[in-house]
Amino acid sequence: MSLPGVNGHMLELYDPQDYDDKYSNWRYSDLPIKAVYPPKYKIKPESEAQTRIILSLIDKADSIVHSGDPDDEGCLLVDEILGYAGNKKPVQRLLVADLNLAPVQKSLSNLQPNDKFRGMTLSALARSLCDQGFGYNMTRGCTLKGREKGYDGVLNVGRVQSAVLGLVNMRTLANQNHTESFYYDVFASLSMNGHQIKAKYQTTDDDQIDEKKRLISEAQAAHIAGRVTGKDAIVTIATTKPENSKPPLPLNLSTLQQLCAKRFGYSAKDTLDVMQGLYETHKLLTYPRSDNRYLSDEHYYQAGDIATAIAATVPELASAIVDMDKGQKHKAFNASKIEAHHAIIPTTKSGAGIQLNEKERNVYNLVSVYFIGLFYPDAIRNKTKIHFDIKGDTFTATQSVLVQKGWEALGKDSDDEDETEDAGTDGFDLSLLKFNDSGLCESADVDKKKTTPPRYFTESTLLAAMTSAAKFIDDPALRKALEAKDEGSSDRGSIGTEATRAGILEKLAANTGLISIEKEKGYSELVWKTTKQGQEFCAALPPEITKPDISALWAEKQSQIKAGELTVEEFIKENDEYVQGLIDELDRNGISISSNATPCPVCNNGFLRKRKGQNGFFWGCSCYPECKTTFPDKDGKPDMEAKSRSEGSMSRLEAPCPSCSKEIIIRPKGFFCSGCEFKIWSEVSGKKLTQNQVETLIKKGKTGEIKGFTSNKTGKKFDAAIVLQDKTTGKLGFQFSKK
Repeated sequence: MSLPGVNGHMLELYDPQDYDDKYSNWRYSDLPIKAVYPPKYKIKPESEAQTRIILSLIDKADSIVHSGDPDDEGCLLVDEILGYAGNKKPVQRLLVADLNLAPVQKSLSNLQPNDKFRGMTLSALARSLCDQGFGYNMTRGCTLKGREKGYDGVLNVGRVQSAVLGLVNMRTLANQNHTESFYYDVFASLSMNGHQIKAKYQTTDDDQIDEKKRLISEAQAAHIAGRVTGKDAIVTIATTKPENSKPPLPLNLSTLQQLCAKRFGYSAKDTLDVMQGLYETHKLLTYPRSDNRYLSDEHYYQAGDIATAIAATVPELASAIVDMDKGQKHKAFNASKIEAHHAIIPTTKSGAGIQLNEKERNVYNLVSVYFIGLFYPDAIRNKTKIHFDIKGDTFTATQSVLVQKGWEALGKDSDDEDETEDAGTDGFDLSLLKFNDSGLCESADVDKKKTTPPRYFTESTLLAAMTSAAKFIDDPALRKALEAKDEGSSDRGSIGTEATRAGILEKLAANTGLISIEKEKGYSELVWKTTKQGQEFCAALPPEITKPDISALWAEKQSQIKAGELTVEEFIKENDEYVQGLIDELDRNGISISSNATPCPVCNNGFLRKRKGQNGFFWGCSCYPECKTTFPDKDGKPDMEAKSRSEGSMSRLEAPCPSCSKEIIIRPKGFFCSGCEFKIWSEVSGKKLTQNQVETLIKKGKTGEIKGFTSNKTGKKFDAAIVLQDKTTGKLGFQFSKK
């Protein structure tokens, strides 16, 4: 028996240039690029060695057990390897969400035919192909049209990324276009049974009020304050009710990422990376990319073992564990709510002796506290509300008194409700008041307040918005379709997945031409805003792209594919037709976006773009090679006072940079991207690479076999192909042919 591991997607879809080399250069005349089905795959350079091992084992095996994650993507990432290998051998499916021995043994005794999950694989495949086609075509189209306007940068378009950009833009505009206005609260100071109580005026439809039923007339507010001063106040309604707050559900990845952003300032990617280490390396937490907040009965019966492991890993939580009521069964223990994954909780493995770093310790503690809280009593508050009549005007006073801390003793976030909420009394217990008690309104004051604009998004609130994106869809049918995708999940019409949201936000944040992330007074986290160009770009795109609408449409199609009601080919054809319409419209109307580049003062046709040369950065005309004007760089800008120079001898590769799609300049020492840090040295292990070899390496990710390398360690000659391992930096590796 062999147990090879799969680390995410080991294969990737062919890029357009893999099918046809003409797509290596971005030209509008080549758009739209049609999807190819069935698709071709290539091995990711960084996964080459492990993939070859897996392919060899598939070839030798009599039967295969597919143990990918129990969701659509988990089905696809193993099935695509089996398809790549041309496998015809029987395959069974193992569904595991907890890597500890007991749950794994239970799953092994319940293997199922892999064909049963074919619909899930096809659903994920259709989504990936349509995402690729939509993203490639619209990104190339928008970028090329943006360059015509002098925008120097890539205008990325993606089903989820553009929807998130649209959310940020919507909130940015709402905040910045907010018109400040005032409203007025009237507060009466009442003397009741020798105690002072502050009560608030309740507006009526006869008052001058806004849509939130707030007084908008200062004169009327002053009149109300005057007419109640010195008048009797009589209790007309007095209610006190206990309000129970149950322990919250255990965490999934999105809620954990939100909490870590608020408490510790961790980015979503930081939290995911820490979780991955606690799961794979230390095996102290269960599967990290879970979107579920429920647990099975087995976890309930394991509570004692889990608590013991927590106490050994984090001794300071031992006292909290002592107070656990292990006989109490929280509603979180409900197997019917679990599909692919269960909530993230500590495993039964002790972390004693494991040196966790600060981030790992913080994340483990947080997950542990949420699990411990499941066995704590409710937090209970007595909520009192009193209505007073003052000569026909109604005033109210409320009070919340914490009578039992319960699970809140484990700690709450700073923005949660305080332990007691005493609404304007001198410590008097409002619950002692009863119907018909009377007192005196000694005075009344008007509190002038400003309306506040909608708050900017932060990383934590963006994550929350992504998990409930359906609420931003206007069409009720589409909203329902996106919500149906998450039926049985704690998400409510989400976009992205637990595994991809962090990466989407990271990629969006890197697009500084469209997004600004900055400090803002009144926020504990950095806020996200669209720039001027970001706002223009959103306005230029069809509204369904900058909203979650496309995800909703696709969710419905994916459900049909799972049910066998729609084929992958039919879905791809629909998407190709949609993209064709977008490209045609883009060609007619272009992109209305402000230039962020300096016009070339020589040809007056192009724009100066920052490039990286042998001696550092410089600025060259976008109309190169027709215009070979260049300027030196000065503090990140073209030095227009310096004399322009022509660099006619400067050559470029035909292939664009695989990281940022900008031009690659040929220098004596190597091949350097003009827009980022990507570079390939001209000499590798004593062998000088030709321009054709580098072109092939960038376009295909691998050269043919090259003879005559010299080992740096032994000095011996060897032959090998060169593999592009990192498209961001240009890191290379060798691939040796089998003898």
